[in-house]
Amino acid sequence: MKGLLLALQFFTIIPVHKNLPMEKQQISVMYSLFPWIGASIGAFASISLYFEWSTLMTGFTVVFLGILLSGGLHMDGFIDTSDAFFSYKDRLKRLEILDDPRVGAFGVMAVVLLVIGKVIIVSEVLAAESFHGIFILLIPFFSRAILTMLFGLTRSAKESGLAHFFKQKMNVNVVLLTTLCNFFIGLFLIGWFTDWLIAITFATVLIVFICLFRRWAWKNFGGITGDLLGASVEVSEVVLWMTLLLLLS
Repeated sequence: MKGLLLALQFFTIIPVHKNLPMEKQQISVMYSLFPWIGASIGAFASISLYFEWSTLMTGFTVVFLGILLSGGLHMDGFIDTSDAFFSYKDRLKRLEILDDPRVGAFGVMAVVLLVIGKVIIVSEVLAAESFHGIFILLIPFFSRAILTMLFGLTRSAKESGLAHFFKQKMNVNVVLLTTLCNFFIGLFLIGWFTDWLIAITFATVLIVFICLFRRWAWKNFGGITGDLLGASVEVSEVVLWMTLLLLLS
């Protein structure tokens, strides 16, 4: 229960006004439940399907609620990562930029393109004849599972910060095993409710994304950080929505 409260406290805007312990057990449970936090956010966003809005308005609402309910946490990581990567500096300077609270021009341009592109892609998927509401629940679920896998499989780029603290406290084997089970549950639900071809394609895309993002993080930052993990959530969601668009159109 304390791990769940920690997950709500750190990864959503739900107020949890408690001083919770952050030992290995609670941190491990928090990350093990993280995909289900994403699914809950998706479930709330899917309420927009019950209104007779245009697909563009519904797509905007789904994207907006995803950002709002997570407190903009992952979007902030995406902005910082864009500023650092497109600075074209060396690895140490990029890590310094990640720690800089100011937003640069590259971050602004990247986030504008990301949000506009995501709204358009989601709207196009919503208009597809074979669209199913479960996609809105499970894409945030998979993006959080990707984050957890990357976190468990990749060393920290920095010896400080919240992500480094969590990595030291987390039982990596338990979290990875739980996340793997979550992956299979999500893929089964996709296949059962929609089409097994979509489930197989998602599995392939998820594996390829984790391998490529991990390699990219190693090459450009020397490991993973909290900002990079946040960026992985935002980018993986766009990739999964784009995959759906190609499959359903």
